[in-house]
Amino acid sequence: MKIELLGINMQRSVGWDRHFAIMAFADIGMEDIETTLRGVALARKGGEFIALPPKVPGAKPSDLGAITWNIHGKFAREVCDTILEGYAKMGGEMPPEPTQAQRNGINAARRYAAKAAPAIEEDGQDDDSGLRRLLGVEAS
Repeated sequence: MKIELLGINMQRSVGWDRHFAIMAFADIGMEDIETTLRGVALARKGGEFIALPPKVPGAKPSDLGAITWNIHGKFAREVCDTILEGYAKMGGEMPPEPTQAQRNGINAARRYAAKAAPAIEEDGQDDDSGLRRLLGVEAS
């Protein structure tokens, strides 16, 4: 699918020190399906760039968006690459390289998460064993 960048609105002061920062909002066109999406966000989450679907103006945070997609999927990656290319051509500020202290913090968090994951002990019961006992259903 051919994705065309129609316009881009870059954010002035991006908070690079944050885990999540929106860099720009873009309008993209897809001729194959005769569709234009306005307000697609280019963001940096962690150390990667992502494309977020547009939000409905005036929608509450609990409302579902009119358009959604998997931000790690193939379509989102193509949209992100198209917007990022336009962002760079327009002179958008790219994030600075992480300092050694930031890299150490990221590595420490990764090691801590790896140690915490296997700490869950299996007690030999299914998650629904209590419900089965309550309903009097035999385990199959």
